[in-house]
Amino acid sequence: MNFKETAPKIIEYLGGKENIKTHTHCMTRLRFVLNDDAKADEEALKALKGVKGIVKQGGMFQVIIGVEVEQLYNEILPLLPDAEAAPVVEDLNADDKKESKMNQIFAFISGCITPTLPVLIGSGLISAILALLLNFNVLTNESSTYILLNALANAAYSYLPVMVAFAGARRLKTNEYVAAFIMLALCSAAVTGVEGLSIFGIPLMSVKYTSNIVPALLMVPVMSVLDKAILKVTPNAIKSIIRPFALAMIMFPITLLVLGPIGTIVGSALAQFCIWVTSFGGLSMAILSALHPLLVMVGMHTIITPLIVNEITAVGSSLLFSKALAANLAIAGAALAVGIKAKKAENKEVGISTGITALLSVTEPALYGVLIRMKKPLISAIIASAITGVFIGIFDIRAYATASCSFLTLPIFMGGSMSNFYLACAAAVMATVLGFVITWIIGFDED
Repeated sequence: MNFKETAPKIIEYLGGKENIKTHTHCMTRLRFVLNDDAKADEEALKALKGVKGIVKQGGMFQVIIGVEVEQLYNEILPLLPDAEAAPVVEDLNADDKKESKMNQIFAFISGCITPTLPVLIGSGLISAILALLLNFNVLTNESSTYILLNALANAAYSYLPVMVAFAGARRLKTNEYVAAFIMLALCSAAVTGVEGLSIFGIPLMSVKYTSNIVPALLMVPVMSVLDKAILKVTPNAIKSIIRPFALAMIMFPITLLVLGPIGTIVGSALAQFCIWVTSFGGLSMAILSALHPLLVMVGMHTIITPLIVNEITAVGSSLLFSKALAANLAIAGAALAVGIKAKKAENKEVGISTGITALLSVTEPALYGVLIRMKKPLISAIIASAITGVFIGIFDIRAYATASCSFLTLPIFMGGSMSNFYLACAAAVMATVLGFVITWIIGFDED
């Protein structure tokens, strides 16, 4: 892709820069909020080289690019000086007639989680490398190198609520630094998990705030409403002083007394829900694995991240996350089958390149560039995912950290017995082979 040539064309096909209200990007997608979606030329966008597809979800117009998205976004950014650049854009409290309240809530949760994914992926890979080094006796649990790197990896989960609060506050256009300040205090050793505390003479429930993102998700919308009220009644001359003081002094006790305990109850319920959902063994994982590509299609896969984080926090590992292992590598196998079997040079190139990308990093280029476009390979990948899910469920294959599931990140399945890791490797091979073979047998229409 020629980024300098593609960037202005994307803006043009979105209806021009005057039609773009806000913009950002995630790991694989350009994300826009348009003044009028009808002005976007979707067919022209899809025809651009390097564009894998279009998704309209959560009030955002998303252009799927793949792993090169950041390079393309850097060329788009200076072409939109009058549009707002932000990780996320819609206000949960806005009167949005186009989106249902449920969609707005999903968009808010996704907008809080998505910016933290690079940190979780980095943490997962560090944990995976440390597990390998321990297994091969390169490091010991007592070595300074291990202790320091393990502290770095653990920080991603321990202070995840701080990052979620920051992202959520930015989304709702309230002060993200005050939100992070409050969550840092809640995650401090003086507060999190401490028994016998009270504030203003009122006893507090013991709440573990570290690794618990639900209190942050509850706190930020309340803080946004409070912030708007403070701005309305505070004289301009003292807003810069009163606003952060009032937000901190009001939201901190409210979270301690109300939102924190509610978040703990909800978080525990979510963890138990994960345990229940996955309690049916092979059947559970077959359904969850088969659904994973469809959730990625509509951009809803990040909604499950809070469930996975709560599951890892509660029980130390996640069976729910293992569905991504089955689905991601089934997608890779299906894309590779298209690349090898296809007769058209363009389909060969896209199939092989995106298949290799899916094997080693992310799947969206293969999903949008090959499977969805040709339809039958998507069905083949779903079948392969379901079969591999049965295997994962029967043998209870668990992840001990989060990262984009691929052959490079298989060490995230190290943490319990080594048999769990070996079974995860077998599941990865199974999903890839099944995705390839089923796609080869069912075939596809290149046109």
